[in-house]
Amino acid sequence: MNCVTKSMICDNEIIEVLAKRMRVCREIGTFKKEHDMTILQTGRYNEILDKRGAQGSLCGMDSEFIKKVFEAIHEESVRQQMEIINK
Repeated sequence: MNCVTKSMICDNEIIEVLAKRMRVCREIGTFKKEHDMTILQTGRYNEILDKRGAQGSLCGMDSEFIKKVFEAIHEESVRQQMEIINK
């Protein structure tokens, strides 16, 4: 298997994992709606970014890159939860 094919397989796996992550986020949105909870919990958000940045660094990636990735994931998670709460 060549490097391009391996890269494409990794990309597909990333998309599948992100889709799974968003399904979980929608479940969380439903829970928050049922329990009248706010979507954004700032303290937890900052804690997650720091932990994921450190984890990425341990895996040989730039911590700021990982933080940006998780900021984007979080933004989409909030968007999807807002859709559920506003229904």
